[in-house]
Amino acid sequence: MRLLKRTVVLLIAAVCLPLCAVSAQEPATVVPADKMGEQWWKDRHEANKARIAEGNVDLLLLGDSITHFWDTTGQAPEAYYYGDRNFVDMGFGGDRTQHLLWRLIDAPMDKIHPKAAMVLIGVNNTGDNTPEEIALGIKANVDKLQELFPDIKILLLDIFPAFNKAHAIREKIDGTNALLPEMFKDYPNVTLKDISDIWVNENGDVPEELMYDGVHPTEYGYKLWGAAVEPVIAEMLGDSAKPKME
Repeated sequence: MRLLKRTVVLLIAAVCLPLCAVSAQEPATVVPADKMGEQWWKDRHEANKARIAEGNVDLLLLGDSITHFWDTTGQAPEAYYYGDRNFVDMGFGGDRTQHLLWRLIDAPMDKIHPKAAMVLIGVNNTGDNTPEEIALGIKANVDKLQELFPDIKILLLDIFPAFNKAHAIREKIDGTNALLPEMFKDYPNVTLKDISDIWVNENGDVPEELMYDGVHPTEYGYKLWGAAVEPVIAEMLGDSAKPKME
């Protein structure tokens, strides 16, 4: 009888251990992942690395396509707000938290000593990840920044609203944003800022004049974004705040 019980226990353990290992795995949002198989992504990353290797970087813009398009749709606001501030746009279209994390690890960050970073990441994780997983991915990137640059000031933006108020993505976005204040309450170098109100109308929907496809800002949207964060960015850099664009 004892032998039978022991056999049963061993069989249960043999089944449980792999399952327990899987359940204990970290979410994909915090595991660095690259997209070097995509040529444009590789080219942009190599260009970022080359610029960073030159040094003299005071400001990092970190994120996905919404940050990436500062240098396309938002080129004029980018030049106005950041052109003379020794910045690097490290926004990559389609990136998730794990891709930004990989880039922070792979780039030659030891060559620079930035004063500030603006971080906006997570919307591309909403299709596959829970708010809790997305928030952990955001935290992993902030932690990596602080590991690389202990004195850096970080402006962490809430994930922007997208599409209309009833869209399914909003629940993931709102759920993630709700977790951030508690998550970063003990991070003295992190300023958490919610600028959601500039993107939505009185119905809570995102109008086309601000985001042409419900996700990516128009040039006017970038002007509003720049103006909304300028006082914080200027203070972090030790500059005088620039007036709003016309």
